[in-house]
Amino acid sequence: MRWSRRLLQPPPLIVAGDRSSAWLGLLVGWVAVGYGASAASRAAGLLISVDDGACGIHSEAICQVTGWGGLGMGVVALVGGTALWILVARGFGPPATWWAPPIALGALALAPFNAAPGAAMSPLWLVLALIAGSLSVALAVLVARRGKAARCGWIRLDGLDAREVAHRPVDQLVIPLAALAAAVAGGAFAAHVLRLLADA
Repeated sequence: MRWSRRLLQPPPLIVAGDRSSAWLGLLVGWVAVGYGASAASRAAGLLISVDDGACGIHSEAICQVTGWGGLGMGVVALVGGTALWILVARGFGPPATWWAPPIALGALALAPFNAAPGAAMSPLWLVLALIAGSLSVALAVLVARRGKAARCGWIRLDGLDAREVAHRPVDQLVIPLAALAAAVAGGAFAAHVLRLLADA
């Protein structure tokens, strides 16, 4: 079995959950994934700026605390979002277990662009960002090739296994858009929180 099939295999157990708990897991889980990716990216950019003395009016200690704290918070949120998708959403909606790795790598790829203005960017950071971005795109392509299972998950709104009963057109439209909106909202909230911490 190829490693891509191991990474992207369907869940071993399909659990038909309640609609309300499925929606709760979908929205909260993807808010956490978006929050984690945004926090990790912005915090890593802040840590890059510390080394170059580009913290502005803030002390390096504040920048380091905010940077390391935000990075840790982002990683925990990414893991927590994946766990919420497994435990609460029960397979409903786009599976965060597949999408979290490329999203996390994409966040690291954007870290140098979140550095403070005036930070002297080391070529090493740009090389690492390029590698992370390339891996992120490659993983995203592998996930996207799963088709409907990647966009809409394995469980329909009515709890039926998506491999046995086709998604309705409204399911295929609403479920991915809801996950995307939740992730964007979580990312915006993380950016706001880190800005408040940096300005404290």
